[in-house]
Amino acid sequence: MKKKCDEKNVLITKGAAANPLAVSSSNSTFPLDERIAAAFAGLSGDARPLVNGTQAKIAQKRFEFGEAPSLNTVAHMLTERMQEATMHYGSRPFGVSILVGGTSDPEPKLIQIQTNGDTSTVKAGVVGKNAGEIQTFLENNYNIESLDSEEATVKFAVKALLHTGGGLVANESEITVLKDNYKQYSNQEKQEAIENAI
Repeated sequence: MKKKCDEKNVLITKGAAANPLAVSSSNSTFPLDERIAAAFAGLSGDARPLVNGTQAKIAQKRFEFGEAPSLNTVAHMLTERMQEATMHYGSRPFGVSILVGGTSDPEPKLIQIQTNGDTSTVKAGVVGKNAGEIQTFLENNYNIESLDSEEATVKFAVKALLHTGGGLVANESEITVLKDNYKQYSNQEKQEAIENAI
Protein backbone atom coordinates (compact mmCIF):
# COMPACT_ATOMS: atom_id res chain seq x y z
CA MET A 1 0.00 0.00 0.00
CA LYS A 2 1.25 3.44 -0.78
CA LYS A 3 0.23 6.83 0.54
CA LYS A 4 1.01 10.37 -0.45
CA CYS A 5 1.75 13.11 2.07
CA ASP A 6 3.30 16.58 1.91
CA GLU A 7 6.13 16.33 -0.65
CA LYS A 8 6.59 12.61 0.10
CA ASN A 9 5.39 9.21 -0.96
CA VAL A 10 5.19 6.50 1.66
CA LEU A 11 5.11 2.89 0.60
CA ILE A 12 4.33 0.00 2.94
CA THR A 13 4.32 -3.66 1.97
CA LYS A 14 3.40 -6.75 3.91
CA GLY A 15 5.05 -9.98 2.86
CA ALA A 16 4.58 -13.61 3.71
CA ALA A 17 6.24 -15.07 6.77
CA ALA A 18 9.97 -15.37 6.27
CA ASN A 19 11.37 -18.84 5.72
CA PRO A 20 13.89 -19.45 8.53
CA LEU A 21 15.92 -21.70 6.20
CA ALA A 22 16.16 -19.19 3.36
CA VAL A 23 19.58 -17.71 2.62
CA SER A 24 18.04 -14.55 1.21
CA SER A 25 14.56 -13.11 1.05
CA SER A 26 12.70 -11.49 -1.80
CA ASN A 27 11.76 -7.84 -1.64
CA SER A 28 8.48 -6.40 -2.75
CA THR A 29 9.68 -2.78 -2.86
CA PHE A 30 12.38 -1.67 -5.26
CA PRO A 31 14.03 1.67 -6.02
CA LEU A 32 13.76 2.46 -9.70
CA ASP A 33 15.58 5.79 -9.43
CA GLU A 34 16.66 8.16 -6.66
CA ARG A 35 13.13 9.48 -6.18
CA ILE A 36 10.98 6.74 -7.74
CA ALA A 37 10.12 3.34 -6.27
CA ALA A 38 7.72 0.52 -7.01
CA ALA A 39 5.87 -1.97 -4.83
CA PHE A 40 4.92 -5.30 -6.39
CA ALA A 41 2.19 -7.77 -5.45
CA GLY A 42 1.92 -11.16 -7.11
CA LEU A 43 4.60 -13.49 -8.40
CA SER A 44 7.82 -12.27 -6.79
CA GLY A 45 9.99 -13.71 -9.56
CA ASP A 46 8.21 -11.54 -12.12
CA ALA A 47 9.12 -8.31 -10.32
CA ARG A 48 12.90 -8.53 -10.77
CA PRO A 49 12.97 -8.55 -14.62
CA LEU A 50 10.56 -5.60 -14.69
CA VAL A 51 12.75 -3.70 -12.19
CA ASN A 52 16.01 -4.46 -13.99
CA GLY A 53 14.61 -3.47 -17.39
CA THR A 54 13.08 -0.28 -16.06
CA GLN A 55 16.25 0.72 -14.20
CA ALA A 56 18.24 0.25 -17.42
CA LYS A 57 15.78 2.37 -19.42
CA ILE A 58 15.87 5.12 -16.76
CA ALA A 59 19.68 5.14 -16.87
CA GLN A 60 19.53 5.40 -20.67
CA LYS A 61 17.08 8.35 -20.46
CA ARG A 62 19.34 10.06 -17.89
CA PHE A 63 22.29 9.67 -20.26
CA GLU A 64 20.34 10.91 -23.30
CA PHE A 65 18.56 13.85 -21.68
CA GLY A 66 20.63 14.66 -18.58
CA GLU A 67 17.71 14.14 -16.18
CA ALA A 68 15.47 11.42 -14.85
CA PRO A 69 12.24 10.69 -16.72
CA SER A 70 8.91 11.68 -15.19
CA LEU A 71 6.89 9.24 -13.13
CA ASN A 72 4.38 8.92 -15.98
CA THR A 73 7.19 7.91 -18.32
CA VAL A 74 8.46 5.31 -15.83
CA ALA A 75 4.96 3.87 -15.45
CA HIS A 76 4.71 3.71 -19.24
CA MET A 77 8.04 1.82 -19.35
CA LEU A 78 6.63 -0.78 -16.95
CA THR A 79 3.32 -1.21 -18.76
CA GLU A 80 5.05 -1.38 -22.13
CA ARG A 81 7.27 -4.23 -20.88
CA MET A 82 4.24 -6.01 -19.38
CA GLN A 83 2.40 -5.71 -22.68
CA GLU A 84 5.41 -6.91 -24.72
CA ALA A 85 5.43 -10.15 -22.73
CA THR A 86 1.99 -11.01 -24.10
CA MET A 87 3.07 -10.70 -27.73
CA HIS A 88 5.72 -13.42 -27.96
CA TYR A 89 5.19 -17.12 -28.46
CA GLY A 90 6.15 -19.13 -25.40
CA SER A 91 6.02 -16.23 -22.96
CA ARG A 92 3.33 -15.49 -20.44
CA PRO A 93 2.05 -12.25 -18.97
CA PHE A 94 3.76 -10.89 -15.87
CA GLY A 95 1.78 -11.92 -12.80
CA VAL A 96 2.19 -8.71 -10.81
CA SER A 97 0.27 -5.59 -9.89
CA ILE A 98 2.36 -2.51 -9.18
CA LEU A 99 2.20 0.76 -7.28
CA VAL A 100 4.75 3.25 -8.58
CA GLY A 101 5.39 6.38 -6.58
CA GLY A 102 7.80 9.22 -6.79
CA THR A 103 8.65 12.79 -6.14
CA SER A 104 10.46 13.46 -9.42
CA ASP A 105 7.50 15.37 -10.84
CA PRO A 106 6.55 18.80 -9.50
CA GLU A 107 4.52 17.09 -6.77
CA PRO A 108 4.44 13.54 -5.35
CA LYS A 109 2.44 11.15 -7.47
CA LEU A 110 1.24 7.58 -7.17
CA ILE A 111 0.33 5.38 -10.14
CA GLN A 112 -1.43 2.04 -9.82
CA ILE A 113 -0.75 -0.57 -12.51
CA GLN A 114 -2.98 -3.64 -12.71
CA THR A 115 -1.87 -7.03 -14.00
CA ASN A 116 -3.52 -6.34 -17.37
CA GLY A 117 -1.51 -3.11 -17.77
CA ASP A 118 -4.30 -0.66 -16.92
CA THR A 119 -2.95 2.40 -15.12
CA SER A 120 -4.55 5.04 -12.94
CA THR A 121 -3.20 7.92 -10.88
CA VAL A 122 -4.46 7.66 -7.31
CA LYS A 123 -4.18 9.58 -4.03
CA ALA A 124 -3.89 6.34 -2.05
CA GLY A 125 -3.86 2.85 -3.47
CA VAL A 126 -3.38 -0.79 -2.72
CA VAL A 127 -2.59 -3.94 -4.68
CA GLY A 128 -2.39 -7.56 -3.62
CA LYS A 129 -4.08 -9.69 -1.00
CA ASN A 130 -7.08 -8.08 0.74
CA ALA A 131 -6.88 -5.13 -1.67
CA GLY A 132 -10.65 -4.64 -1.74
CA GLU A 133 -10.98 -4.44 2.03
CA ILE A 134 -8.01 -2.09 2.40
CA GLN A 135 -9.22 0.08 -0.50
CA THR A 136 -12.58 0.48 1.26
CA PHE A 137 -10.74 1.56 4.43
CA LEU A 138 -8.73 4.11 2.42
CA GLU A 139 -11.83 5.50 0.71
CA ASN A 140 -13.69 5.87 4.00
CA ASN A 141 -10.81 7.33 6.05
CA TYR A 142 -8.53 9.25 3.66
CA ASN A 143 -8.16 12.90 4.67
CA ILE A 144 -5.20 14.78 3.19
CA GLU A 145 -5.30 17.46 5.92
CA SER A 146 -4.56 14.88 8.63
CA LEU A 147 -1.58 13.52 6.70
CA ASP A 148 0.66 16.51 7.24
CA SER A 149 3.80 14.62 8.24
CA GLU A 150 5.70 11.46 7.41
CA GLU A 151 4.81 9.98 10.80
CA ALA A 152 1.07 10.63 10.34
CA THR A 153 1.07 9.16 6.84
CA VAL A 154 3.00 6.03 7.87
CA LYS A 155 0.63 5.59 10.82
CA PHE A 156 -2.42 5.84 8.54
CA ALA A 157 -0.95 3.34 6.06
CA VAL A 158 -0.10 0.85 8.82
CA LYS A 159 -3.62 1.19 10.23
CA ALA A 160 -5.02 0.39 6.78
CA LEU A 161 -2.99 -2.83 6.63
CA LEU A 162 -3.93 -3.77 10.20
CA HIS A 163 -7.62 -3.14 9.39
CA THR A 164 -7.79 -6.51 7.62
CA GLY A 165 -7.38 -8.27 10.97
CA GLY A 166 -4.00 -9.74 10.17
CA GLY A 167 -0.96 -8.81 12.17
CA LEU A 168 1.99 -6.84 10.89
CA VAL A 169 5.52 -7.53 12.08
CA ALA A 170 8.66 -5.60 11.26
CA ASN A 171 10.66 -8.42 9.68
CA GLU A 172 7.81 -9.29 7.27
CA SER A 173 7.13 -5.76 6.09
CA GLU A 174 8.84 -2.91 4.28
CA ILE A 175 8.32 0.80 4.82
CA THR A 176 9.81 3.11 2.23
CA VAL A 177 9.69 6.90 2.12
CA LEU A 178 10.43 8.88 -1.03
CA LYS A 179 11.21 12.52 -0.51
CA ASP A 180 14.58 13.79 -1.68
CA ASN A 181 15.74 10.20 -2.17
CA TYR A 182 14.81 6.56 -1.49
CA LYS A 183 14.82 5.70 2.23
CA GLN A 184 13.86 2.32 3.64
CA TYR A 185 13.04 1.93 7.34
CA SER A 186 15.18 -0.33 9.52
CA ASN A 187 13.53 -3.13 11.53
CA GLN A 188 13.59 -0.94 14.64
CA GLU A 189 11.96 2.00 12.80
CA LYS A 190 9.32 -0.36 11.36
CA GLN A 191 8.55 -1.80 14.80
CA GLU A 192 8.16 1.71 16.24
CA ALA A 193 5.83 2.70 13.38
CA ILE A 194 3.70 -0.42 13.89
CA GLU A 195 3.47 0.15 17.65
CA ASN A 196 2.57 3.80 17.05
CA ALA A 197 -0.35 2.76 14.84
CA ILE A 198 -1.85 0.25 17.26
